[in-house]
Amino acid sequence: MVGIVTNNPPLEAVIARELLMQLIESSNLDIKINQAVDILRLMNLTWPDNDTKKSFEEKVSEFYEDLPGKICYCLYQNKDLVGYAESIPVMIKIENSWLKVLGLGGLNVHPDWRGKGYGREIVEAVFIRIDNNEYPFCLFQTGIPYFYEKLGCKVIENKFINSSNQEDPFTNPFWDEYAMIYHATAQWPIGTVDLRREGF
Repeated sequence: MVGIVTNNPPLEAVIARELLMQLIESSNLDIKINQAVDILRLMNLTWPDNDTKKSFEEKVSEFYEDLPGKICYCLYQNKDLVGYAESIPVMIKIENSWLKVLGLGGLNVHPDWRGKGYGREIVEAVFIRIDNNEYPFCLFQTGIPYFYEKLGCKVIENKFINSSNQEDPFTNPFWDEYAMIYHATAQWPIGTVDLRREGF
């Protein structure tokens, strides 16, 4: 069982107590530097960072500068970070219509803790914002659609572009094979999706 702590200063609500795991939700601006370091190291286990041009300090600094409105979901076993994901408000354009959606990115669980349902717990904490009608959709990319289909998501077939990419705006900003949305029953628009930013 996982407890969720929502950090929206000045209020902090502990939804469950005396649990083996604790899921903490907070703005990236509320994340302490040592926490940001732990997040980047955990993400490096799933997606090795081979960028040697930037120092680790620069990468930590970028964590705070990136994506205004980003919410971090940190799963702890005692004081050890074992899982993470982030949600990002994104204004996209589909054909001639604008749509504000919630992006899901960075989901990963420490290799020692995989297969125990913790990834599902983290994702469902993000999806609560859709269930509560904060956003009409959650949009994300993945290479494992079957995992998300079990959580009520579906694959979408739209073409994705990034008009902010001046060198090649028609290159897909997503790098994984599948784009998906939550919830599977939602009526997602057809047409080309301009993400208007890099993938997440």
